[in-house]
Amino acid sequence: MLNIFTRFESAIKLTALFLILGLCFWLWVQHNTISDLRAENQSQAQTITKQSAVISQLKSAEEENQRLTLELSKQESESRNKANEVIKSISAQEKSSDAYNSNAPRSVIDFLRQE
Repeated sequence: MLNIFTRFESAIKLTALFLILGLCFWLWVQHNTISDLRAENQSQAQTITKQSAVISQLKSAEEENQRLTLELSKQESESRNKANEVIKSISAQEKSSDAYNSNAPRSVIDFLRQE
């Protein structure tokens, strides 16, 4: 009977040992998983920081492009207005004359020399 209790006690000790070793292994796996996730998290944080910097640069480039577009639009409008003024300044007689044999109006020549 004492032998049965000793075997039972040995079985309990062996089971406890395997349980402790299993828990240690599980703890080690969890530690490695957490370490890997932290490294991945840090990598993603660096990527986000870099992308934020690129986004800021793109926003400033967009603002510059909008400014330049407005400036070019304004210059084009001014140029178109000047051309319209030159066209309006040509007299009816000059418009109705034979263009092949006549000289160009002075206002047209001045306008073409400006560009």
